[in-house]
Amino acid sequence: MEELNAPLYNAVKAASGATARFCMPGHSGASDGGLLSGAPYDLTEIEGLDNLVCPAGVILEAERLAARAHGCAHTLFVTEGSTVCMHIALSLAKERGEVGYIGGMHRSFFGGCALLGIEPVCYESADDFVKKTAKTRNVSSIFYTSPDYYGNLTDDDGLISFCRERGILTVTDAAHGAHFSYSPLLPDAAAGRADISFCSLHKTVCAYTGAAFLNLAGDALYDEAVYFRQLWHTTSPSYLVMASADRCRALYERDGERIYAGICEARKTFEARADKNYTVEKSDDFSRLVLRYEGRDAARACSYLASKGIYAEAAIGDRLIFILTADNCDSLPLLADALKGYVPDALPRYENEAERKKAATAGKVAFVPVTQCAGRVCMNEVGFYPPGVPFVRRGEIFTADDAQLLTKNADCTFGLVNGKAVVLQ
Repeated sequence: MEELNAPLYNAVKAASGATARFCMPGHSGASDGGLLSGAPYDLTEIEGLDNLVCPAGVILEAERLAARAHGCAHTLFVTEGSTVCMHIALSLAKERGEVGYIGGMHRSFFGGCALLGIEPVCYESADDFVKKTAKTRNVSSIFYTSPDYYGNLTDDDGLISFCRERGILTVTDAAHGAHFSYSPLLPDAAAGRADISFCSLHKTVCAYTGAAFLNLAGDALYDEAVYFRQLWHTTSPSYLVMASADRCRALYERDGERIYAGICEARKTFEARADKNYTVEKSDDFSRLVLRYEGRDAARACSYLASKGIYAEAAIGDRLIFILTADNCDSLPLLADALKGYVPDALPRYENEAERKKAATAGKVAFVPVTQCAGRVCMNEVGFYPPGVPFVRRGEIFTADDAQLLTKNADCTFGLVNGKAVVLQ
């Protein structure tokens, strides 16, 4: 294994060679050469490996190195993805007053608000927020997503300056921007700009699923953030995940410029071979490849590729989404060949109301078949995963088109319970 400036990763490697383990996890580090091949590195809070709840050794050292790499004051490791980061950020925001959000947010935002008893204020855009808040200050914290699922950024320079002047907390869900810190070819990272930002390393770089960083631009929120991590985070954090995050940071800090130069060139080669049946959409992040089949069902294309052993990140409407990494960009020629001449079926049309009707949500919940949800009040945000952004929110009225859409796509829908819609009784 390579030598990297990764203190937690190196400590886990050293501990993996233990003579005997009489501690958790119960597999005791025994590898089966298959699924449990990583078992020797799946450890717990033994001597020398520190404790995520109150880090003072190699975890703290790894967090400080991550903060330096991301250009912020402090970074907190999380092993349960950006969802826990979101809940920590919402806890910090609730302490300061009303919470606002801009545009489409991930389901974890609405779930966290429900758990914390927050009724968030919605703004359509950054400009909408600035105009309304300039007249009357409604919120103390503002949440927004950048980059979005398609690799596009929120133009937030003016937003951050506006909020800084007024003492409004800025929180960026940068779950899909973990790689931005490692190459000048990529956009500026949210870390160090927004007061709070977080990113999921497992989404775009080479860490295990669940690895995430919560980044703080300054010192003021550090103690509170560590406190809320203690409340939200599991007391059994995965050392396999944490060590992979530390290794990933060190590897990309060392080789990121070379890695993303290679990905950029691989994308250009793919675009030169692109088929006439789709267009390659431009975005702020060249490592997010979005192919658009105008008016055609990308889900069919996604299934077609899966039958050939090629897996896309997502199919949303008429768009196919792919995440390009150091470990898959050399397979882009296979993707180009597989899609050559392929044309998916036409995309089904659903005429959902532009402005949804809303109702009060006081009362008990009931669980009804999706086919019977039309006209009922939604009590649990509903949408498709990926991307995880709800299209029916709590307090809105389900339409007949919603019922039809959810019935057709029950296998990729979040917010249902055992296939049933959660409605007001």
